[in-house]
Amino acid sequence: MIIFGIHMLISLLSLDLGRLDSKARFTLASFYLRYEFTATGPITIDELAGCLGVPTRESANTLNLLVKESILIATAALAQRAGRLKKSFRIHDDVVNKLGIARLISRPIDLAPHFGAVEHLIKRPYIHATRPDVEIYSMPTVKAEQTRAAVPNRTSLLSRSNRLLLAVLSAHADRFGVVNSLGNVELCRLTGLEQISLKQRIKKLVEMGFIRRHVPGVASPIYAEKLKSSYVLNLNHRQITLGTDKIGFVVHECADEWADDVRYIGDVWFDLERWRNSATKHKYSLPELSTPASVLRLFRRAPKHAIEQLQFFLSGCVTDLLARHWEQLDVAKSDFFLGVRGNISAFFRKPMRDVEDASSLDETEIIDFLWEMTIQFARVCKVRFSRIDGLAWSSLNFRLLPSDLRLGYSCLGMLLDGGAGSGRMLREVGEHAGTTKITTEALCPAELREKAGLLTPARAKAV
Repeated sequence: MIIFGIHMLISLLSLDLGRLDSKARFTLASFYLRYEFTATGPITIDELAGCLGVPTRESANTLNLLVKESILIATAALAQRAGRLKKSFRIHDDVVNKLGIARLISRPIDLAPHFGAVEHLIKRPYIHATRPDVEIYSMPTVKAEQTRAAVPNRTSLLSRSNRLLLAVLSAHADRFGVVNSLGNVELCRLTGLEQISLKQRIKKLVEMGFIRRHVPGVASPIYAEKLKSSYVLNLNHRQITLGTDKIGFVVHECADEWADDVRYIGDVWFDLERWRNSATKHKYSLPELSTPASVLRLFRRAPKHAIEQLQFFLSGCVTDLLARHWEQLDVAKSDFFLGVRGNISAFFRKPMRDVEDASSLDETEIIDFLWEMTIQFARVCKVRFSRIDGLAWSSLNFRLLPSDLRLGYSCLGMLLDGGAGSGRMLREVGEHAGTTKITTEALCPAELREKAGLLTPARAKAV
């Protein structure tokens, strides 16, 4: 019954509710968690505000809007005594019908796994606006006789609009917290936020570590279709988990020089930057760079987030290779490698052209380069993660984390499904290596988390 109720909340957060702003939508979600489809009974606005954890004035405004837009029904109580007006509120029948239809066509429950996080973000009175390693669980003291919650301190608590945004993202995330099914227009519709406000809030949530990584969507002539924004939510943020990690993680750090010899998409970006940068003393020519000329010409004017979208896609290919073929990955020639090549080819628009003069590019060279690089990187990941004690990778469900393009590959990060409370870190220096178990992700050094993709660095550092 609890799962059904939370599933209905996720359906409620996914409904098209017209002109409701983010505050009204948060109030509606809180109302549902408190009353579901039953009526409140006679209650004042002040009392209802306390039950919903929303300031009285804001509650009065949002409830009026919800009634005006036929989302809620308000019925005045009969035979009232002198004092503040009491009304009974309930969710409108039309909304109930929409929820019934939405439940029939929405994705299965097991594909929306973060019910607890969604409920927590809406229902919990206080969520602090802090970095993920800050330990704050206490709430302001409220006297027992008080019937309404204290108004939150806006300077130290996460705003209700930001909480709603995180709840909507969590409702659409996979088991690892990855969201790539929502474009900005759709996200604005679901949250009631404006485009400018949405971008500012996402940036703030990334800075506070509630979102590990965000890559904006891109409509590029390079790719076969328009790509929606990608998000990786931090399911282990202490303000969401209350100190107990919900998902496992692994960090492998290699301090040896050979870690810098690993070629992956970050090196393509590095070559592209050197080729395009006219401010340097030495103007690099295409033959001087290790990335094939056809690849660099294809991405001649691509912004960073367009390359990051490719990185997200290729990291998914690496994850799929490792998860499906861990034991067979070292075989020189295998049929599943051809499947990866086909997926990479389908990711790009054909024919491939140089945007400067529309000349045709060598598609085979481009696809083969990215394909071989992906397979090689998957093999490197297998070697490095195999050295971590206590994990049978062939039987685990995991996802490789894409890190900042400029930070190199001395650190690699992996998220583990079903590995709550299990964190491991391995640091290799020469012949010395040792696996360290970590009880919570917040105890892993911040610098390693940034390099491994568990957090977005405050400022990208070139390596």
